[in-house]
Amino acid sequence: MKYVYLAKWVEENADLNAAIDSIHIYQDSMYLSLIQQGVLVFVLSPRDSFIYHLQECSIPSEAHEIWRNLRNSRIIDISISPDDRIIHLDLHHKDIYGESKDYQLLCELMPPKPNVILIRKDTGLIQDALYKYSLAENPMRMVLANQPYYPPQTSFIPDQREQVKIPEDSHANTLNEYFFQRHQKILKPQQKASELAIKQKVLEKEIARLKKKLESQKQDLANAEKAEYYHACAEAIKPNMQSIKPGQTELITTNYLDPELKQISVPLLSDKSPQQNLNHYIKKYQKAKSGLSIIGINIARTMAEIEAVEKLLQRVLNQENVDLQLRPRSGSMTPKINQIDRILQFRYSDDWHIYIGRKAKENDLITTKLGKPQDWWFHSRIYRGAHVLLRNLKKQNITNELIDICCSLAAWYSQAKFSVNVPVDYTQIRYVRKPKGSAAGFVTYTNYKSVFANPKDLRQIKKELGK
Repeated sequence: MKYVYLAKWVEENADLNAAIDSIHIYQDSMYLSLIQQGVLVFVLSPRDSFIYHLQECSIPSEAHEIWRNLRNSRIIDISISPDDRIIHLDLHHKDIYGESKDYQLLCELMPPKPNVILIRKDTGLIQDALYKYSLAENPMRMVLANQPYYPPQTSFIPDQREQVKIPEDSHANTLNEYFFQRHQKILKPQQKASELAIKQKVLEKEIARLKKKLESQKQDLANAEKAEYYHACAEAIKPNMQSIKPGQTELITTNYLDPELKQISVPLLSDKSPQQNLNHYIKKYQKAKSGLSIIGINIARTMAEIEAVEKLLQRVLNQENVDLQLRPRSGSMTPKINQIDRILQFRYSDDWHIYIGRKAKENDLITTKLGKPQDWWFHSRIYRGAHVLLRNLKKQNITNELIDICCSLAAWYSQAKFSVNVPVDYTQIRYVRKPKGSAAGFVTYTNYKSVFANPKDLRQIKKELGK
């Protein structure tokens, strides 16, 4: 963002005097919640960076809290550096012992990697930063805890004469409104498009890898189909071992496996002995014979994997919100795709997807891997049974119809499927925990509600919904 725009925003909001409730970080945004005074949103995108203030703002459920030591700190001043796009938030904190500490949040809103750095005002030492780096990573300066803070050395010179002009098509009356609209209408869609492009690239790379694997398997199959030829070569060498001369490259003799006893040309390894040539063909024959059936199974499996990834790619191209993490740390993503595809699932709408774990491992997968904090989780209260996950893809409020459907499914896919009025607990995934070392499918949960549901299977649910 241009310097004069940031300076104008600081001027408009310089009188903000508020206490901090919490600080959260999610993707390219930092949310500074104020006590009874809304939220300061720090946009830290490589494309553009700025700050805006909202009186009402819901922090994403996936965000995680940082810098808890700043809770109840009061913002006493907001200013901007005279020579660069660095906004200073002066904070005053008084702890439970009555001791006071003064901090500064330095918001370096410069591309390509904006940063927020927390320093102690009395010492000028860095306490923490969103992005830390050493001199090895940046020879110009280091940003590390307990090191003095030095502003970035750039050739940037603010143009103080430039006029602040809010675009007319934004219909914003203040810079704060303009910054909010720019974040929501421009930067977030760009980020979503970028994420879709990354997903598409990763999936296309996976498809290319699988197709290369398939070609290799087809070549193995072609070699395996030569099993009888390798057998014939080995049988042809056996009676002729004494007549094969050193350096010989071909043996023309009778094919003893041919009913008509026709001749066969056997290629020889000129640098190998007759016995080594014989062992070579015996080995190739045994490998081809044992591998013929296995290779066929592997080819069918690889083709199924390609089809699964291509379907997922098509969903991405259709801009669907896919449930798969597309950047695994190592190895192929295909096993996870197959795991998710095997889980019993039902698309209630574009905003709500239902997954049903019928085995302990499936329960673990949908509850601990697939579920997000805003999703809903259902399980029969007394009886052993399935974990039912309701994916809340657009972070909406759950409806009574969805609660009834998921509770009925949780009751059916339990030991009480032929009972009535089965007690079912439900809560959000954020309140479900899997104890370390516990058995597959075992979880604990809090903040739940209980209802009594009549069991219904997925086929009956679909019939009632007309799907």
